[in-house]
Amino acid sequence: MAGTDPRPYLTEAKYPCGRDELLRAAAAAGAGDDVLGPLGTLPARDYADGDGVWEAIRSYHGAPIHDTAKEAP
Repeated sequence: MAGTDPRPYLTEAKYPCGRDELLRAAAAAGAGDDVLGPLGTLPARDYADGDGVWEAIRSYHGAPIHDTAKEAP
């Protein structure tokens, strides 16, 4: 499994940014291993926004994962 949707933990990331900034922002926001682990395995390149990060995680890990951002309230 690729992990949990990282977007809620990346609101303070300064986009575009690389993997190190993503990890810093997520850790500062209190992300756990289920978020930090997949972020740490992403290819080292710049990401334009949180949606791009989420797509990269889903594509890179090739596993269907639960998208909590699209759940009904």
